Formats: sequence, C-alpha cells, structure tokens
Amino acid sequence: MRWFVAILSLVIALPAPAQQIATQTPVSKITLPDPAYIGMPIWIQIQSPENYPVHYPSSTAPNDFNCNKVEVKRNGVAVPPVIGLPAAGRAGPACGWMGVSGMATGKLPLHLQYLLTEPGDYVVRFTRYQYGRDLKIEIGEQSDSVRMHVQRAPPEMVESWLRSTLGHIPDFPGALLGDALPSLLASRDARVLQLMIETSYNSNDMVARYAANSLKLFDAEQVRPVLLSALRQRGPNEALGYLFASSGTLIKPIVPEIIRASLSRLHSTNPVEVASAILVLNVLRQPYFAMSPADLNQVSQALQTELDAVIAQRNEKAASLLALFLASTPAPTGRPILWKLIDADLATEQSMICVTWYKDKSDLPRLTSVLQQKKPTDPNGREHGSVTNDLEAHCGIDARPYLRQLLASSNQTWVRTAAAKGLVHLNDRAGWEFFVGVMNDRPFYRGEMVQWLGDLFPALRGADNATILSYLDTRLASSLTP
Repeated sequence: MRWFVAILSLVIALPAPAQQIATQTPVSKITLPDPAYIGMPIWIQIQSPENYPVHYPSSTAPNDFNCNKVEVKRNGVAVPPVIGLPAAGRAGPACGWMGVSGMATGKLPLHLQYLLTEPGDYVVRFTRYQYGRDLKIEIGEQSDSVRMHVQRAPPEMVESWLRSTLGHIPDFPGALLGDALPSLLASRDARVLQLMIETSYNSNDMVARYAANSLKLFDAEQVRPVLLSALRQRGPNEALGYLFASSGTLIKPIVPEIIRASLSRLHSTNPVEVASAILVLNVLRQPYFAMSPADLNQVSQALQTELDAVIAQRNEKAASLLALFLASTPAPTGRPILWKLIDADLATEQSMICVTWYKDKSDLPRLTSVLQQKKPTDPNGREHGSVTNDLEAHCGIDARPYLRQLLASSNQTWVRTAAAKGLVHLNDRAGWEFFVGVMNDRPFYRGEMVQWLGDLFPALRGADNATILSYLDTRLASSLTP
C-alpha cells in the first residue's frame, strides 16, 4: 500500500492537469457559502451522484482530505493548497476515514487547505479519486466549477462567532472532529490555540492527536509559550509526543524546557503521565534535536532511577518506551536494566529485541531459555517468534546453535518457523529439513512459508510443490551440518 499512498498524496498535492473528463464521469454538486468570510469557516457541501459519503476528517491531520481534492482558482490562476498527511501513512480503503461516529459527512472544511486572505471572486471545483482497474487511480466523480465570493467579515461578526462557538464546545468525539474543532481552526485567535493545546489531553486518542496536529497551522512563535505553559502545568501527553516527532522545527528552540517539564513527570503516580514523559524524552533524544551531553546524561540517569517505579506500576507502555531508550545506552548500563524488565515480565518482547541489538553472544543462552517458555496469553508464540527473528539478524552465526535448539525443542509454532528461517539464512541443514517437512506435511502455515521462500528466492515464486521440493533437496545437499 505504500506506493499507493505516495502516488495518491502526489495526485492530491499537485494542481490537476488539464484534461477532458470522460462524459460518463459522475458529476458532483457542490454548494459554498455566499458570501464566504475571511477568518471564518468555509465548508464546501458535496452532494454525490453516487451517494458516496464523503467523510471528514480522513486522518488526524486537520488539512488532510485523503482522496478528496478541492481546487481553488482566482483570476484563472490556481491557489496553492496547504495539505497535511498522516504521520504514520495510510492503510485500508482508497478513501477511508477514521470511523468515529458523528463525524462530518458530505462536507469538507475548505478553509483548512486554503488560507484565503484576500477578498474577491474565486472558482472552486471538487474531485474524488478512487481505485480503478489494476489498482490505478482514477476520477470517481467531479463537480463543475462553482463561483465563490469572499469578503472580509466585520470584526464584531468574527468575535460573536468565536464567543458563541467557544462557549458551546461539545464533549463527544464525532462532533469535535467533524464540526467544532475544524470550524474553529478557521481562526488563529489565541483562545483557539489554547483550546487546541488543552484538547490534546483529551481521553479520546483521535481527538487528542487531531488537536495536537492542528498546532502546525499556527505560527510557531505563537505556539511555543502557550505550549510550554501547558507542559509545565500538566506534563507532556502522547499526542504531543507524536507531534514533536513529526514537527521538530516547531519545538527545537524550546527543547531544554520540554526536557525539564518531562523529567518532572517521571515521578508521577499516574502511569499515563509517566509513559508520555518517556515517549517525549525518547523523541527529544534523536540527533535532530541536538540534546546536550549533560541533558542526555541527566535523562538517562533519571530513567534508570525510575525503573523500579515503572515495574511497580506494571506500566507496560512506559516499560516498552524505556526499553527503546536503554537500547541506545552503552551496554554496561543498558543491558542489565533490560534484563530486569524481562525478569519482571514487563515489555518482554520489546526488551528482548533491544537486548539483541547489543549483539552480545553472552545473552544468547538466556534469551533462548526465555523463548522456550510458552506464554499462556500467546500459546503460538507470536511475540517470541518476533524475537527469534532478531537472533539471526543481529547475532549472525553465533545464533546458529540456539536457533537449532529452538527449532528442535520449542512447542510454539511461530518460534519454530522463525528459527527455521534464520537457519535457512545461515544455510543450516536443520532449516532446510524443516521446510521440506512443511511442503510434505502441509501444516496450516504452509502458505506463509512458501511465500517467504518466494520472497527470498524469486525463482520459486508461483512454483508448484514438486519444483519447490526439488530446490530444497538441492540446497540440503550443500547445507551446513553441526
């Protein structure tokens, strides 16, 4: 799907090429406010001839319309849009949505993609893209061009609208995402900025991330002091942490202050606050933010000090984030703490994966011992299988005897398959023999394993059973034995 996201993003981001739309292309009907006012919401209403429900928002990026494109021209010249994209990419249908009940249907906030600051006459056209044959992107429907007159609103009109809207903020996610928040983002008023920062602490993850991402629409100099005030009073939150990761320029000048605010929350009795603080410190540890050696050392020491508190809270999310931080810490310090998390059965998958990153063969016997233990909550060993994959990837030939041990003795399906894959990479006979058994015995995971072979050896893609077995026999003859 990544290729589709990239192509679709490009299609939406660029002005439409001059082209004749086939006569059979369904024609949408769009309606615009008359007049539209600068600094106030401008929603484009869309009536689909296909009864296709255009949803908003498509993601937690406020100015992301996904497969829906709105073009605006003035005096025949295209006005460039300001388009946001979801930080984590997209998956699912070509024109998917976030699936929160009560969000906007049949309308889009044009003011979030077009910062219309000049009064006058504009022309607007709507296009919806979709998958066509062979997964090619094609126009699903398109409107005629419609005139929109834009004028300045009297200050008292804007103030009246702001006061009324800010005084009646709904408390359920659909209404926030589909109306109140996007409408208010037509304004860059300080009260709107304050609301967005406060809403980034919302208990609904979608609402919180939408509000946090909206900070990109404000002037950075306006955002920083208000943001710092909130961080000092309430500490960081997860939504802001992900914003910092994708918008470093917004916060780079205030990184030292954010570090202090985050460190103060490591002592919190609220597990969510602790996890959010560790997330932000992980983000700020990235080279882009140029954390000073003194700050890096202080953060590292503080996180190690809080390890026992994280374990006592059974704070799984904080433990996983802590493991990621420790994986970049010099081995004499980081490895023992990772093992302490593993022994506490907290964030064990992440912690074991991080241990393999040290590439220290002295860890292999202990890792193998843990991987052989079946977890009641994961009887087929999905988590242990992902760690087993990393043994060969990070420890190479040193992992070979331990992979053979796991293949021979584990009763977890995905641990054995991962061990076999690692052994095939190492050209070990036991790995090839396992694949021969898969082809002959046809277990439920045969299809997945055949696909893996095809990915590794392109000549086997689409091959029949006899061809694959013949290939495996050839490799067996030249494989390594203990």
